[in-house]
Amino acid sequence: MLIKNFCVAEFCISPSSSLREALKIIDLRSFQFVLVTDKENVLLGVVTDGDIRRALLRDASLDSPVSLVMNTSPQVTVEGESRIAMIRRMKEQEIHFLIKVNNDRRVLGIIRFSDLVVSPIRTNPVVIMAGGKGSRLGTLTDNCPKPMLFLGKKPMLEMIIESLTGYGFSNFYLSVNYLKEHIIDYFGNGDKFGVNIQYLHEERPLDTGGSLGLIEPLPKEPLLVMNGDIFTDLDFGELLDNHHTSGVDATLCLREVSSQIPFGVVDLSESGLVTAIREKPRTTYMANAGIYILNPAVLSIVPKGEPYAMTTFMEDIIAKGKKLGSHIVDGLWIDVGRPEDFEQACQLVIDDSKVK
Repeated sequence: MLIKNFCVAEFCISPSSSLREALKIIDLRSFQFVLVTDKENVLLGVVTDGDIRRALLRDASLDSPVSLVMNTSPQVTVEGESRIAMIRRMKEQEIHFLIKVNNDRRVLGIIRFSDLVVSPIRTNPVVIMAGGKGSRLGTLTDNCPKPMLFLGKKPMLEMIIESLTGYGFSNFYLSVNYLKEHIIDYFGNGDKFGVNIQYLHEERPLDTGGSLGLIEPLPKEPLLVMNGDIFTDLDFGELLDNHHTSGVDATLCLREVSSQIPFGVVDLSESGLVTAIREKPRTTYMANAGIYILNPAVLSIVPKGEPYAMTTFMEDIIAKGKKLGSHIVDGLWIDVGRPEDFEQACQLVIDDSKVK
């Protein structure tokens, strides 16, 4: 999602500016605050109309400098914070705006709560892979398909659809196989959820990507594809916008993962001499996050009605000379594949409901 940034200069004053000057800007711009910055546009603080009123009640003069009353620790956001994370933070702290700054705290813009909650209408189709059995979850999925496991008061699949509709998506394909009646009976055609839902029926398991070959007719716009067991606060609008601007044929979402080797690792020279010993080193690598954007043209690669893994699909895209881009998922992301992952996701939903 591209967030609207206002002309910064219109909202900035120097620390020596008077309360009177601050009030003029507040009245002129119909906002309830001004930003206090230095000559390099570095954020020093914020002054609200409430700060000014309280200062006047303490016998301050309208000619007093704003530096005497400004809040020197205002709420800021930097590049990379997701839309969902910003919305959650603004709700928790009951604030109506965030100041966008760079790493040097130079002001880049102002983000209002209203800018975040109103999304453009996106006609791009969304495919959610919901046909897997979820064997790693044991008895939890004996009588329930994994995407229909409840996280709090709603099935995980419903929470995914709700999150995507918050970014303006409304056209969904659900790939179904295992206990598919549970999913179809619950969601129907999507009317009661305010969306349009069609089903891709796998007559036999088609792996993680084979159901894409069942889409007819092919979409005219890039489609978003994701696994039905991903619990995330990813900004899907930003993901799609970045795909459009990058000029690639497909985008693969990545998640930074680290693992620790439980032994001391020994480095050897060519002659067999020990050159270093590293005790239980930790390795960091980028892993497939199970979320993709695909241009319609690459769907012709997918075989019709045959099992086909998404990893194989990505490899085939590269092999055919197509451009495969990447998008880092740096916020909340849980692959709900094991009982402990399911418990973690459930606890996050419970904690979030307590905050609200």
